[in-house]
Amino acid sequence: MRTLLASTVLFMILAGSLPARAEERRCFASWSDAAKVVKQEQLVAVEQLSRHAQARLGGSIVKSRLCAIGERYVYRLVVRLPGGLMRFFMLDAREPFDR
Repeated sequence: MRTLLASTVLFMILAGSLPARAEERRCFASWSDAAKVVKQEQLVAVEQLSRHAQARLGGSIVKSRLCAIGERYVYRLVVRLPGGLMRFFMLDAREPFDR
């Protein structure tokens, strides 16, 4: 669990250091648009992330959004941890738990 947490924090730091120009970072406004991309790009579905959220992230997903950063796709998640604390995660949409 510590390795997953450390990897997630490292990924968030690295993802946050990427250039944030408007043409490079784009989040989908609706899940009807995002669903097409998930299917076309063979990304992990949010439903799969939700099933594993407690074990892998330590809580339940309360908000999710698919974003494109250059050629990559990421999920921006807000997760409710035990005790009610909310935490932000950014996970690779192709291999969210492989790091």
